Amino acid sequence: MKRNAVIFDFYGTLVEDFASSVGQTHMDFVKALEVAEEPFRKLWRETTDMRITGAFQTVESSIEYVCSHLGAALTAEQLSSAVQMRLQMIRRTLRPRPDALETLVALKDQGYRIGLLSNCSIEIPILWPETAFADLFDSLIFSSRECLKKPDPRIYHLACERLGVAPEQCLYIADGENYELAAARKIGLDAVLIRNSSQNLSRDLHQEANEWEGPSVNSLTEVAGLVR
Repeated sequence: MKRNAVIFDFYGTLVEDFASSVGQTHMDFVKALEVAEEPFRKLWRETTDMRITGAFQTVESSIEYVCSHLGAALTAEQLSSAVQMRLQMIRRTLRPRPDALETLVALKDQGYRIGLLSNCSIEIPILWPETAFADLFDSLIFSSRECLKKPDPRIYHLACERLGVAPEQCLYIADGENYELAAARKIGLDAVLIRNSSQNLSRDLHQEANEWEGPSVNSLTEVAGLVR
């Protein structure tokens, strides 16, 4: 079947993976809250899945949830400062990889429909209009907006439906977190691994990437050759 669309993962695919992008500043915003840092960090990590699956539709609500469970009362000024620090930190992770924009533009110029499918917290759709990617996609699927996350097959079907194509007409390009490639392939997408250096550093997170025997690319510029 002729391919009409390409669906991209985000972190580790179009931008660098989250951990290496955010660096050591990941939890600097906690200082603005004036709460005990270690209990906050622990509970923040434990609520990651809640953020990704849309339990919090604002940055404020995600911070307030953790603070309330720690018995910490926040002033409006503390909360506002923490939110702005958090958003500024996330902005730094949204910089395109060197070949990302040219690849997306080339695919669109060739008439392919372009979709995004990302497991992410609510900060990403909030900040999306500011990014260099904002006008390059025909469909955006953010797990925190849809209250679904990969590898749930429903989110892949939703991505295809939003693009108006059958799964068999799509390439899916991703770095292989959470066995997303196998899940995409299972519903009919032509799944392709993009390799990056983080896959050797965080092997538990990228277990699928290290086991993958299907097609792979080393850069986004190779994707154009796969859709023809």
